[in-house]
Amino acid sequence: MKIKLMFKSIASVLMLSGSMLSAHAAETQKDNEEGLSSYPEKPITWVIPDGAGGGLDTIVRTIYPYVQKNMPNDAKFVLQNLPGATQTIAVAAVYNAEPDGYTIGQASVAPLTIMPHLGKTSYKSYKDFELIANVFDAAHYLVVPGDSPYNTFDEFMENAKENPGSLKVGIDGVYNVQHLPLMDLQQKSGSDLNEIVYKSSADTKKALLGNEIEAGILPSHIIISEHEEGTLKPLVNIMEVKPDYFSEIPSLKDKGFTPSQLFVGVIAPKGTSKGKLNILNEAIRKALQDPELVAALTKRKIMINYNDPDVYGQRLEELDVSNKNILKELGVLK
Repeated sequence: MKIKLMFKSIASVLMLSGSMLSAHAAETQKDNEEGLSSYPEKPITWVIPDGAGGGLDTIVRTIYPYVQKNMPNDAKFVLQNLPGATQTIAVAAVYNAEPDGYTIGQASVAPLTIMPHLGKTSYKSYKDFELIANVFDAAHYLVVPGDSPYNTFDEFMENAKENPGSLKVGIDGVYNVQHLPLMDLQQKSGSDLNEIVYKSSADTKKALLGNEIEAGILPSHIIISEHEEGTLKPLVNIMEVKPDYFSEIPSLKDKGFTPSQLFVGVIAPKGTSKGKLNILNEAIRKALQDPELVAALTKRKIMINYNDPDVYGQRLEELDVSNKNILKELGVLK
């Protein structure tokens, strides 16, 4: 009986080993069919929905060498700036690209969870893309020039109510995560701001520093040096996330208004193979753990927040529903 049991045990081990080897062989064959062993064989285009020197552009240019370092086969990335139309020009370029693993794009939430609801995109939803990873979250602030007479949000809003349409506020696109909270603010406060639309945060910042506009909405990380030098003053945070370095600045939520959310990830054309997506995801994950990159991003006040495709997708799904409801409340959608 003991001998029979021993033979049965050995047979079970052999069967298990055989099945594991078969699974490995099948996986190896699948990888070879997808060309993963040699991927990438040419440069990968990384589409940036921002102008050169803009907030998102500078972040991607800081991150990509570390992602590149963690890719196989001496991978190279080519960066392509496609600003404008609330990032939808760049995101549409990713949507229309071949799903061969040689085009990826950076995207914030507006082109994925707002613009499709307005019928302003060739794609219908964030679901029309493959999600690779979320990279960071961000705060945005209503900012005024350093020599502005407004030192607080309340002072600014008091003038906005007393002088409808007189205060020019620069925004980076229409109906995006900057614009929706601004619309909500005006509706609830009974104020009227003169919204000036720019192609990128770099253009908005330039207009602010040139005193062409009274205020602008800008990402927190690109106003740090100007704030320290006294050339720009943040008055209120329009996002839910609140960075430690501006803890003294109130948020719209603190003031009784509706804040927004902004997180930025990497996407690929729908149909890009799972194997290639996994390689890209792993390279991004490892890059965001690199002490050198973490130090560089921390110094620039970037709030790293890696999310795998599943978590990234869950966040987009929740925000997609929320933004649709906000658009209905504002009367933009019926």
